[in-house]
Amino acid sequence: MPSKLFSPLALRSVELPNRIVVAPMAQYAGRDGHMTDWHVMHLGSLALSGPGLLFSEVVYTHLEGRISKHCLALCSDETEASFKRVVGFCKAEFP
Repeated sequence: MPSKLFSPLALRSVELPNRIVVAPMAQYAGRDGHMTDWHVMHLGSLALSGPGLLFSEVVYTHLEGRISKHCLALCSDETEASFKRVVGFCKAEFP
């Protein structure tokens, strides 16, 4: 019987190409809530390894929810733009 690990998985309207998931890691590598070149390299290299789903590190949506000054944020257009850059790179390399 073939392994299900490499078979697609449907999650509502999204279909993952396989069932390999990279869990979130507490890297605390953000700069003022922004993703940086480090995230492009780190998450980009993980994306190139071929998981079906890739999580980022911890993200706060309001300053009161921040754990550390190095957490990532999704609470402004500027921080959203830094995510778009990294997600865009990952999608381009491994759609």
